[in-house]
Amino acid sequence: MIQIMLVDDHTMVRDALQSVLEQDKGFKVVATVGDGETALRLAGELLPDVVVMDVALPGISGIETARRLRAKHPEIKVLALSTYLDRRIVQQMLDVGARGYIVKSAAGSELKRGILSLMDGASYLCPQVTALVTDSLRNRRSRSADPDENPLSRRELQVATLLADGKTAPYIAAELHISPSTVDVHRRNLMRKLQLHNVVELTKYAIRTGLILP
Repeated sequence: MIQIMLVDDHTMVRDALQSVLEQDKGFKVVATVGDGETALRLAGELLPDVVVMDVALPGISGIETARRLRAKHPEIKVLALSTYLDRRIVQQMLDVGARGYIVKSAAGSELKRGILSLMDGASYLCPQVTALVTDSLRNRRSRSADPDENPLSRRELQVATLLADGKTAPYIAAELHISPSTVDVHRRNLMRKLQLHNVVELTKYAIRTGLILP
């Protein structure tokens, strides 16, 4: 039996997903939680096979939660579930270790398929995401250079998320186990890549792309 944890800040969504999954005797939802910190704690206690992770969560984002979860428990598979159909968000979730990405509008028909694919050792993108990625690759040469074509590294993404959440450079340095000067380097690089000028603009970007909640 596949053991699953559902992470979403909306109770109705969690209940609906649990109902869909538990119609199949091969799936068991071992926990439903609404924030990243609780998800990390319970994942360490319950060690589910798959964590279905929303991207936008209160507190730490689903992207950062997925990164921390995979760092501590690489055996746990993460399947991203989100309202965001945005290539940057998809790429960021995959970069931190998610093995699949499903948009919520397709969750009813795609969720079981995605979980089974991950358990078989494969990755899984729902058709809408696959089409998005394919269109992006097809059009890449015809588009002028923009921030989307210069994606953030995993570390820059971590720094961006924490900065946008109001954390100071010393706090970020301690959290990521790097020096404050290295934080400043990453901050300069991500600002340049995103063509932003200050933390206010960075915060707006983070809200728009789902790194943090407004």
